[in-house]
Amino acid sequence: MVFGESACQCCRVSTKGEVFKIGVIADAHGNLAALEAVRDAMTAAAPDMVVNLGDLVSGPFDPAASAELQMRSGYLTIAGNHERQLQDDSQGVLDVLARPLLNQEHWAWIEGLPATLTPCDGDVFACHGSPAGGDLEYLLEDVTSGRATLDADTAIRPRLKGIGSASLVLCGHTHTPRIVAVDGVLIVNPGSVGMPCYRDRGATPHVMEAGSPLARYAIIERRSTGWAAQLHGVPYGYEIAARQAEAFGFPAFAHAARTGRIPPG
Repeated sequence: MVFGESACQCCRVSTKGEVFKIGVIADAHGNLAALEAVRDAMTAAAPDMVVNLGDLVSGPFDPAASAELQMRSGYLTIAGNHERQLQDDSQGVLDVLARPLLNQEHWAWIEGLPATLTPCDGDVFACHGSPAGGDLEYLLEDVTSGRATLDADTAIRPRLKGIGSASLVLCGHTHTPRIVAVDGVLIVNPGSVGMPCYRDRGATPHVMEAGSPLARYAIIERRSTGWAAQLHGVPYGYEIAARQAEAFGFPAFAHAARTGRIPPG
């Protein structure tokens, strides 16, 4: 998909003399095996920058090693709701699991992460949830039916408040890959690197399901005609992640890692 016309100079010309290319990842949730596969895919794609949209380590896989990989990656990284919850002493099971496994260097890195970024002189706005609603708000999804559907423009529009002059918005949180255009702004959710589905039992119970165990990411290019975006899923050794989840006592997450679906029942 190609969208948008204006561009800042840093996004107009690549350091390689080609189009400017952005890699985007989100929601690794401590899945080191998936992260390694996406890292290798990013290396092959050779983007000019990679943006990591948060929810970095909280998951029943390998929180410490995944923190190490992401911390050393050089990616532009923001905090997701789980980074905030780790610091707020949340009793959510994934945060409780990850918290004692992190060392002081990991904590210093997490504590220094911003909630949003505006690279390319503000032509790109990166957030975890939504620009207006913070790290827990779904920017693109309506879940009132119990499953995610694309929300109406009228619902999405107010959630974009605060992006300034950005023509590209990057978001995560829902683990749902999407490319959506609203009022001249291209919105890209790359999907989840390491957790392809989950169940939310909150005020509006719902499930999110990618439907496959692939590790997700996106590649976005600034072309002369505007932004071009592609969603990708890469295979990896998901059995490693499944067995890690089982070892931590999370069979539902093991099923999710193997299938990309919520277990029945």
